[in-house]
Formats: sequence, C-alpha cells, structure tokens
Amino acid sequence: MTATANRPQTVSFVSLGCAKNLVDSEVMIAKLGAAGWLLVPDADDADAVVINTCAFIDPAKAESTETILEHAERKRAGQQLIVAGCLSQRFGEELQSLIPEIDGVVGTGAYASIVELLDDARAGKRPVRLDFEPEPEHDFLPRLITTPSATAYLKIAEGCDHPCTFCIIPKLRGGFRSRSAESILAEARALAAGGTKELILIAQDTSMWGRDRGWKRGGLADLLRQLNAVAGIEWIRLLYLYPATVDSELIDAMAELSKVCPYMDMPLQHVSAPVLRRMLRPSNGARYLEIIEDFRRRVPGMTMRSTFIVGFPGETEEDVAELERWIDVAELDRVGFFTYSREEGTPGADLPGQISEREKRRRLLRLRDAQRRASERARAKRIGQTVRVLVEERRTLRSTDPLAVGLRSRDVLVGRSTGEAPGVDGTIAFRGDAPVGAFVDVRLDGNTAFDFYGSVRAEVVA
Repeated sequence: MTATANRPQTVSFVSLGCAKNLVDSEVMIAKLGAAGWLLVPDADDADAVVINTCAFIDPAKAESTETILEHAERKRAGQQLIVAGCLSQRFGEELQSLIPEIDGVVGTGAYASIVELLDDARAGKRPVRLDFEPEPEHDFLPRLITTPSATAYLKIAEGCDHPCTFCIIPKLRGGFRSRSAESILAEARALAAGGTKELILIAQDTSMWGRDRGWKRGGLADLLRQLNAVAGIEWIRLLYLYPATVDSELIDAMAELSKVCPYMDMPLQHVSAPVLRRMLRPSNGARYLEIIEDFRRRVPGMTMRSTFIVGFPGETEEDVAELERWIDVAELDRVGFFTYSREEGTPGADLPGQISEREKRRRLLRLRDAQRRASERARAKRIGQTVRVLVEERRTLRSTDPLAVGLRSRDVLVGRSTGEAPGVDGTIAFRGDAPVGAFVDVRLDGNTAFDFYGSVRAEVVA
C-alpha cells in the first residue's frame, strides 16, 4: 500500500522541540518522498499526519500532547495519525491506549523505518517501533532541508551517557553513539552541493564526538579539520558543548580553522558546587570561568552562550546569589534560563528540597535581570565592529519597530553573523540589495534588546 505514480499519497508533518528533532523530521520527510509520498502543508489535506514530539520538560510534553489531541480531533476517515519522537519513546503503547486515533508510534531510534511503519499503519496493524539502532548510521541522505536555504543542521551523534539527575534524555535517546566520520562527511558534501553554506553541528554532547570510537581526546577537533576542507561550506558552528568533554585540542581547532565560527554554546546548568553535585554535573563555577577565559584568550572574537536551570531541589538563596555574581563576572553574550521541571523517572524528581513554582519564578526573573545587564555590556562592545553577515531574508518592518527606527527604513535585509545561532540569538538588520544566501560585510551601528542593526561596508561576498 505504498504511494503510487497514479495517486501519490500525501503526508503532513508537525515537528516540535529542538534542532535534533528537526533533523529527524527532515530525514523522515525525505524517506517518504523517495517512496513516492507527497508532502503537503495542511494536515486536513493529507492522507497521513506525522507529529514529531518533544518530551524533555513539562511544557514540551504539554505542547506535544495538545498537538496530538488537536489532530486526533480533526482526523478524518481513512487518514493515518503517526506520533514520533521523544513522547513516543517515553510512553510507547500507552499513547495509543489513551488516544485510540493514533495509528502508529515510532520512537527516536527507529524513525528511519517511517515508510514501513506508515505502510503497516495503512494496513491497520497499529505498529509501535521503539528499538534503538545500535549505531546512528542509517541513511541520512537525501534530506529535505527546512531551514533557510544556506543553513543546515548536521547531527553528528545520538544519545547521551551523562547521568544528570534532572534529565530524561538518556531514556529517550539511548546511550551516546557517534556517527562515523565517513557518514558525516558524506552528508556535509551533499549538503554543500545542495547550496548549504553554514553547517551547524548538533548532538546531545557535541564535544564528546568520537570517544566511543576510540578517541580519548581530540576527536571533534579532527572531525572539524576534515569538515573545514569541504568545498562550498563557509561556516561551521558548534552547538551543545559539555564542560567535561571540551578539550584543548578542540579550542586549538576553533582558533586555527578559518571556517569554524568563534561561537560557543555550552549549557552549564548551574555554578554552585552543591547544586552541581546534586545534579551529578561536573566541576564548579570557578572552573567554568577558567574554561570561558581559555576560549576568549585563544579564539579571538568569541561569542558565548549558555543555559541554566533555576530552582533545582535544594537550591538555596546563597546558591542563587552565587550564580547571580557569576553571571556578572562571566559576562556571557546570551543565556537561556529554565525553571526546574520535575520529571518522573529521573533521580531529581525524588530529591528532597523541592521548590515551589512561585519561588522558581521569582528566582528566574532575578537571574534574567542580572543577565540582561551582562548582555547589554557584551552587546555594547560589538558596536562599531564590522562583521560578515549571512543574508536570510528580506523583511518589511512595522514603522514602530526599533530596528526600523534605528535604520530609518522599514524595508531591510535580515541575517546573522558568526555570533548568532539561528532561532535563539537574534539577528542583524541592514539596508541593502543582496540576495538571500549571500555574505555581506556590515558595520554594527546600534542594537535593540535582542538584535543589531547596521550599514553595508562591502560588496556581496560569494
């Protein structure tokens, strides 16, 4: 019952959660396309709907559940509803029993079998596939890239071995499994041939790449050197480094390789040693400052981002004050804060000293305010610099938009420099006539709370 040339079956996708989930969705879409399925934007017009879910924290679970229920209510006769991703991996057959409109469930380690699963669902078998692949080496090609035309995520590993007490990811994604360098390079070359200029490397712990393949250290640095040689790629960006697996070889590679962005995204989660011990996270705030200083000293122009959890069980006012002081000293460019989510099945859920939601929120606002001041100082240091910007879109702004006011124009080009990752770090707006996917040198003339604006200083760079 596969799609046929006479009447192609249609499928609509909803992809929730992180960039890693997005890559999984892109692979599933491409595999279905190769089997003759036609992707359509409107679920009401589709023969099948695939919802790729997230279940990392409570808000993500709520969004995933609400999305499933919404599509279950709208489901028409003969249409298949497939639930994929982390929520599927966590709750499996329970989802089908609670929501009988679900025709099939596929977990995070089995999504490459989406074509066969949909065939089984159309045959009325109500399949559930939750087994983890021993290695994430299934064919990632071709992929339907859904990010802006010049940018693509490249997943280099799957799963996680770290025992963080707040985190459900090892249960949802399995143990850490690096993709082979050959597989990664083949995908990078294919992406470059398709017009990708910016590769964004992602994994649960990107800096751990290769350690399960015999590298004691320096594995990611070696991989970066090979990716740096891929023709057509201009930028290589690293997301989700882990403080205990960042090695000196990686920092050297970031300093030496022309295509590797001077950009660090390293979720630290906290800086208080007692809190980190309860989290089963490494080190302490003083050591984190040393790592940050090492990056800044050896990689000129480094932009830094991190994330922190607020209100972990047992966190005291002294712990919050320590983190607040650390934020002021570290002066990271950007930080994301999340209130602790008590996840069933994690050790953190059973720890004493659980903190009320109201108190978590109070602490969150306090720390966000501290980071706002630090980010303002970091942004001020960039004003007057000329940066290379990858153009992503032409946009018409409202006349009251701070960017429009700063540029004295509503019609602008919008893009990012090496200092901004997509979706989390803001953008750079400027007046000009460059095509999407081009590089332009722009002087940063001012900023809003989240974005920069500037003026073109050079012709378009290919």
